[in-house]
Amino acid sequence: MTNLLSRRRALMFAAPALFALPALAEEAVHAAKPRPKAKPKGKAAPAAPAAEAHPPAAAAHHAAPSVPPEEALERLMSGNARYVAGQSSHPNSSLARRAQVAAAQAPFAVILACADSRVAPELIFDQGLGDLFTVRVAGNVVDDAVLASIEYSVIHLGSTLVMVLGHERCGAVRATADALAGKGDPADQGTRIAALAGLIAPAVRTVPPGAVDTVDAAISLNAARTAQEIFAQSAPLRARVLAGQLKIVAARYDLDDGRVSPARGGPTA
Repeated sequence: MTNLLSRRRALMFAAPALFALPALAEEAVHAAKPRPKAKPKGKAAPAAPAAEAHPPAAAAHHAAPSVPPEEALERLMSGNARYVAGQSSHPNSSLARRAQVAAAQAPFAVILACADSRVAPELIFDQGLGDLFTVRVAGNVVDDAVLASIEYSVIHLGSTLVMVLGHERCGAVRATADALAGKGDPADQGTRIAALAGLIAPAVRTVPPGAVDTVDAAISLNAARTAQEIFAQSAPLRARVLAGQLKIVAARYDLDDGRVSPARGGPTA
């Protein structure tokens, strides 16, 4: 019964309204090839260098997909169902597993989560060592460093699912909403917190007028917008989504009952 429920919950994330990301960005852009340099007149062109005996490490480190994207999502939601029910199995935490992943890693999913101490992806999804490539930053926002980390896991480690995970009562979202309302905390003066709030502000500003809870609505919008930005800003990831090799989804975590559900209400809805 638990497995059936977890499958149904996983299917919720596949709704076209949530994950029609290919329609939200233009076609993948191919970088223009550099023009070849003109050969000096009257001089013979230098001989081409011999092929390298071994390819560069980066070029040889393109991992095969770990599991199909749908299976990756179902694995996460099955683990969350166990966590919610208080029946976590704590897989892949043995000494043998530690020795296994010490040599190499192949995480099946990337989780971009908030840095909040109550939001621990390996616990929430009942996963173990080497299962998840976790990137955490307050407000689960994306910048160049975060996007590069996600790209690395997908391209070089074989991850087939990227989940942006917001959470109930997010302090970073609330602080941004307060600042936009002219109620910012004076203690934040002179810090870099404003830069973080700048990444969250677009979601807060797009909360529909009359929303019952502005912060709660902004939490879902922020996760959805971040998922869209990952798709729009990364040509390699976008190409994989369009080819059916990768899913990028947005979700939110309930602090009270531990449940993960789709982050509805964003521009994809």
